[in-house]
Amino acid sequence: MKVGLLGDMHGTEFWLNRAIDEFSAANLDTVIQVGDLGVWPGNVAAGKWDRVNKRLRANGVTILCAPGNHEDYDQIEALEPRDDGWLPFRNNILLAPRGHRTEMGGRTFVWLGGAGSVDRKPRLIADSAFNRQREHYGSSQRRKSWWEQEAISDADVARTAAGGHADVIVAHEAPARVETIASRLRGNPGGFSRHDIEYADRVRNKYMEAFMAVEPALALHGHYHFAVNEEVDFGSVTTRVFGLAADGQPSSTGVLDLDTLTPTFTTGRR
Repeated sequence: MKVGLLGDMHGTEFWLNRAIDEFSAANLDTVIQVGDLGVWPGNVAAGKWDRVNKRLRANGVTILCAPGNHEDYDQIEALEPRDDGWLPFRNNILLAPRGHRTEMGGRTFVWLGGAGSVDRKPRLIADSAFNRQREHYGSSQRRKSWWEQEAISDADVARTAAGGHADVIVAHEAPARVETIASRLRGNPGGFSRHDIEYADRVRNKYMEAFMAVEPALALHGHYHFAVNEEVDFGSVTTRVFGLAADGQPSSTGVLDLDTLTPTFTTGRR
């Protein structure tokens, strides 16, 4: 059995449509999405997701998502879980609560969304400036682009660890000690604030607590916007860490062969 893999899309309808068509052409009816799907507030976003869901339904494709750190968590928390535990954002777009357990193709999965935003401070400043302008001009429109629920909590770790080992962990965050990621992050290339970096590191440490309790053979993630495909020795377990790029980059889609538990990037997308 094979399933599709999809990186951060940030709600960009063009790239979502391209990905849906790609997966449909490959006869992949289930797609694992690793967060920053783009769950945003407002009627414009709602209309977009209705259109995307219509395209998914027409192509017989369902997206299974571990939400990221660029999502409206107020909206997500208002969703009523289905009997199987999935949160129905749309009929063909299902969000995983943290610690959710599933099985596909004889493999066990645990889902752990969330991550710490290293750009938390500029987002809060931009939101504040927008809302001051709104009040000045008497507009009822408000802006919010950061939600504190993005952070992985002790309760999230406990729920994830409770089921013990899983073959695959699907998350937005990635494990520590992955050299592909560490080498790209050295020297703070984004110029982010020290406080936000420390905050993001604390959230990543929470992810690692859950990760080490699960000891997966495969870790799927997004968040860093570049491709990762590295086997890492964590002492008690050796894990294939597979991270997808973002926004239509060549490595933002892939395929997971569940028979061999082998992920590969899809080629040809530009």
